[in-house]
Formats: sequence, structure tokens, C-alpha cells
Amino acid sequence: MIIGVDVGGTLIRAARFDEHLEMRQRVEQPTNAHQGEKAVLGYLYETIRQVLPSESPGDLEGIGLALPGPLDLDAGVLIAPPNLPFKNTPICQLVEDQVARPVYLVNDADAAGLAEHRLGAGVGMRSLIYLTISTGIGGGLILDGRLYTGRGQGGEIGHMVVDPDGPLCNCGRPGHLEALASGTAIARTARARVEAGEETLIADLVDGDFDQITARTVGQAAGEGDRLALSVINDAGRYIGMAIASLMMVLNPDIVVLGGGVSRMGSLLLDPVQQAVRQYAMHPRYWENTPIVTARLGKDVGLYGAAVMVQQRIGEAGS
Repeated sequence: MIIGVDVGGTLIRAARFDEHLEMRQRVEQPTNAHQGEKAVLGYLYETIRQVLPSESPGDLEGIGLALPGPLDLDAGVLIAPPNLPFKNTPICQLVEDQVARPVYLVNDADAAGLAEHRLGAGVGMRSLIYLTISTGIGGGLILDGRLYTGRGQGGEIGHMVVDPDGPLCNCGRPGHLEALASGTAIARTARARVEAGEETLIADLVDGDFDQITARTVGQAAGEGDRLALSVINDAGRYIGMAIASLMMVLNPDIVVLGGGVSRMGSLLLDPVQQAVRQYAMHPRYWENTPIVTARLGKDVGLYGAAVMVQQRIGEAGS
């Protein structure tokens, strides 16, 4: 058995998998990040205990923890993940002390890339670029069938510079992809234009409460043909396409997979992404046989990815 855990700012999820990576049990509960590190750790331990194999605990091979970066993967330490009350927290050791089984740490976007490569849209592909487009933007790189993280921090696609004169990212640096094309950025841009008085359906969808504008609201308006909403999504898609074009020319992957809530806009987002890739890539050879598709594993992709990572680490240790 393997346990996969996905810890986000809103929910802690855990699932038990068999040796074929079939999910056997799944639980979740609120993270309650506002309560601080000690409380969140307590919720994490409780969530894991709910999926521990009580009848045969010796069958548990290991636990995979998927969390947002930055992380120290070798030391098993959370450096300072956004939206979570951790700082230099030795999370792997803390969980091992609770369950007495090996615990492995993986970046949540890397976990999603692993899962889509092994079980989702990238099955059978040698190399894959994964982007999760949600509150922020994360990335995972699969090269020659293996997760690539460089010295541990690679794959931060959301922090590629796509406009040096662009707005500040949450990390404090200007012009990053996340600051221009994430769900948060889409909502912020739309809100500013609505507040400036541009005509749009968005104002009606939120009953005039502009603070309630989200990327989902913008997507809903765009689906009804709203020009402002379509313009905002088109701009976000163009920036994402610019980043993908650069990655294509560096890595020449077999496939690009887009996940996260914003990717569920479908062609509203994918069409401007594709257009930008064709505009900015050096030659059609980089994109003409490289599909850009949406992810298949849904909201449990982090759980599957954490389990895949544990299986791979166990295999490496045994070889």
C-alpha cells in the first residue's frame, strides 16, 4: 500500500492506493491555515491516520506529501510555502515520527506532472510539460520519463518572466507569468477594467459587488460572448502561450498538459494559447506535432502524483 497526501491552502486530502495505483480510500478536511502551524500539522496527522491500513500496517510502503514550494526536497523541509503557516518545517521527519514509515516530499505541481505522465494525458510520452493554472501557476517537467527538478527548485514555470514591465508577482518580482495569467491575475485585471467603467456582463453577474469577481466569473461572461471577459482571457492565454513557446524551444517536449481550475475554460483559453505558440515559437517543427491538451485526472491529481513519486522512490531504492 501507498498513501498520497495533497496539502493545499484550503484542503488537506489523503488517499490509500494499492500496488497498481488504484485508489482504495480517500478522505479530506479543511486545512484551516489561519489557525497556525501546530493546528495544521494536527489536521495533517489526523487525515493520514484515517487512511492508514489498520489490518495490515506493515503493508504500507511509504507516504508521499505533495505541497507547494519552495521546498528542500533532500532534507524534507518546507521552506516557506504560500498560503500555509510553515517556515523551514521538517515536514517529512514530523510525519515519520507519527507513522513510523518512510515519507517523501514533492512539489504539488511536480506531483501533478508525474500523475498525468503515468496515469493521465501523457501516458506513453517520453517528455511532458505540465502547467497548473489556478490561484497561481505551477509547473512540472518530465524529461526522458523522469521528473526533472534541477537542484530541487526547477520547474517554476509560473515565475518565468514574460513581461519585464509587468505587475509584481506575489513573490515580489516583476513580470512573472503568474502575475499576468493566473486565476488571481485574470480576476484582478477584469476587476480593474470593470471599476474603470467598461461595459460588461461581469458587473451583473456579481450584482455590482466587484470584490466578488473571480476567474470563474470572467469565464462565465466570456462564455456568453462578453467582449471585456474575452479580452482578459485572450491576454492571459497569450502570456501562457509565450511561456510554452519558450519551453518548447528549450525542451522540445512530446506534449504539453494544462491543469488547474482556469484550464477548465477550455477553448476560451486554449485558442489564444495555441495562437501565441504559433506566433512566438521559432519554427512550426516545435509545435506542429506537440499537442497542448487539458489534464485528465481532475482534483485528485496531486494524490495520484504523490503516490507515483513514492512508487518511483521505492523502485530506485530497490534497484
